[in-house]
Amino acid sequence: MNRMVKVVKIEAFLLPTPPYTPVISCHLEDGRQFNLYYVPYEVVIAINRVQGEDYDVDRESLFDILPMITSEFKDALKGRVRAVYVDYLNKETMLYTATMEISVNGAIIKKRMIPSHAIYLALIVGSEIYVADELIRHQEEITRRHR
Repeated sequence: MNRMVKVVKIEAFLLPTPPYTPVISCHLEDGRQFNLYYVPYEVVIAINRVQGEDYDVDRESLFDILPMITSEFKDALKGRVRAVYVDYLNKETMLYTATMEISVNGAIIKKRMIPSHAIYLALIVGSEIYVADELIRHQEEITRRHR
């Protein structure tokens, strides 16, 4: 596995100018940031709600309901979701993928997931989140080229 950098803080927001792009910003233990753009708006709201922010919406989503589900469900997930790794970029589609490690009957199963969904689940259950250093460096290089 590539070198991974631990996420120490997650922020979810809309960029302040049109088209108001939804973003998840991963603040990393080494002081860098890694951003996921065009994430589902519902996930941005849900992450902020999990972190104590108040949002009024006309309709709730699955992401709004999950934290309300009994603590038994959350406790079961907490014991199983070991970590989330944002570890792959499809260079054709420019979409990231995350790997979630899930413990099932003593075995570790790795599931490839949409990163925003995996990060949300990790936040609910308090699991560690990591980003591949290779992806961070790639994003930094793209940012430098477009300035």
